[in-house]
Amino acid sequence: MKDNPTVEIQLEGHTDNQGDFNLNLQLSQDRVTEVKKYLTSKGIDEKRISVKGWGSTKPVASNVTEDKRKLNRRVEFVVVKM
Repeated sequence: MKDNPTVEIQLEGHTDNQGDFNLNLQLSQDRVTEVKKYLTSKGIDEKRISVKGWGSTKPVASNVTEDKRKLNRRVEFVVVKM
């Protein structure tokens, strides 16, 4: 992002489906907030980073096994402006 100062991103947090839905939603939000803090600590303007926690609503894998659930616990970034 330092090499491309006009790029803006959205950080999207995800969880598996284990546990309380609302707690997972909060966990996903907390994850992206921490990533945003890290990026801003490295000099990236916070106005260039938006965050969204999705909880367990957008899985990339089945939640039937632990190995598959691990894939759903993630933070992704989406370029929203070049």
